Amino acid sequence: MFKAMISGIVQKHLKNKVLKSTIKEEDIEGVLREIRIALLDADVNIIVVKDLIKSIRTELIGKIVPENLKLSDYFLNVVKEQLTNILGQEFEPFNYERTNLKIMMVGLQGSGKTTTCAKLAKYLASRRNNNDKASLTALDIYRAAAIDQLKQLANDLEIPCFEKGQTDVASIADYALEQIRNEKININIFDTAGRLQTDEKLMNELVMLKRKIQPDEIFLVVDAMSGQDIINVATEFNNYLNLTGIILTKMDSDARAGAALSLIKILNVPVRFLGTGEKIGSIDEFYPERIADRILGLGDILTLSEKAYEVIDEKDAKRSMMRMFSGKFDLEDMLNQIEQMNKIGSFSSMMKYMPDKVKSSITEDKVIQAEDKARIWRILLCSMTKKERHNPKLIMRDQTRKNRILNGSGRRHEELNKMLKDWQKARDNFEKMGKMMQKGKDPWKEMGF
Repeated sequence: MFKAMISGIVQKHLKNKVLKSTIKEEDIEGVLREIRIALLDADVNIIVVKDLIKSIRTELIGKIVPENLKLSDYFLNVVKEQLTNILGQEFEPFNYERTNLKIMMVGLQGSGKTTTCAKLAKYLASRRNNNDKASLTALDIYRAAAIDQLKQLANDLEIPCFEKGQTDVASIADYALEQIRNEKININIFDTAGRLQTDEKLMNELVMLKRKIQPDEIFLVVDAMSGQDIINVATEFNNYLNLTGIILTKMDSDARAGAALSLIKILNVPVRFLGTGEKIGSIDEFYPERIADRILGLGDILTLSEKAYEVIDEKDAKRSMMRMFSGKFDLEDMLNQIEQMNKIGSFSSMMKYMPDKVKSSITEDKVIQAEDKARIWRILLCSMTKKERHNPKLIMRDQTRKNRILNGSGRRHEELNKMLKDWQKARDNFEKMGKMMQKGKDPWKEMGF
């Protein structure tokens, strides 16, 4: 997320440093200076940086490092605690179960607001116990095709989009509110017009809509790639509307996000959700501690696990594990695993959640190679019959079958042979591991993983 991960700076300065007494200013002066530079380089607001450095210094100087901790680890724990405080000390999970929930979405053009409306509608509906339907209301009458875009997104989600083809936002809002009451819809997202910049006339329109809609939440949608200018823009939105939350988009990019994250401290408004991709399902709830881990380079395995849990069938996963460790792992199982991984996301997107230690051991070239291999294998596997995937020996013994698969997939002989060889090796290794576990041994240790 930040150009220079703080954990790397800490390790460089403090990894081998041993203290015989309390922590002094000179012990941490160098590392604090580099952290300050890294945060400013990442567009974190200078006021936020000063407050963070001051709080870290206050927490460290004069303290004694516990005997069971290295100075570098103790330092990182303090930094994480102070970062978490800035990102949302009194964090409360979003209340999904409110009746007749109305959310008004505001922001600048190009922030991804309209798409985020659809993402949020799907996310909130999926988390309600009764899996309620949601609705979208199109109040952006100024941007060309904005209403059509929202209608298409609503159509994809099979939910209503209220717009009535009018050019008066007050009339559209009245119509939507009437439909919401009549249809008893409990999740309602209102997409207002995006602004190129804050404009008094358009801001007054938002104030009017706020009075009419009486939303439970007003979310400002912010592009994570925004620079320092976003702080003045967000402040103006907050002054007019009294924002209740922020949604950061494009958090799957290499955006440093410093300016956007500074808003939490400056406005005293919580970040509620993160947009993590272009797909409708690419939205996560914001957890301050997890984001602090990402900033520190410690990864975010919890969020990755939750993503996997959402898309992977637990029974299928258990059945697949049993087959793997009993030596029954076939090409159908391999195809299923590739399909399940695709639901979670690309390897490169998953790497963003990994700790720096893992990232440093896996080059970008290796990630690209792994993605290419999975893509090629899926093409080859889909060109086989189900019978062939369940019994790969049919392919190995029959060149005619191989030729048919290659003709149907457009791939090369060596790619098919390499896939079959790798599958055999994986099947044998899984079977060995299963036998070791039956004997009470640790297969990871025994096989040198």
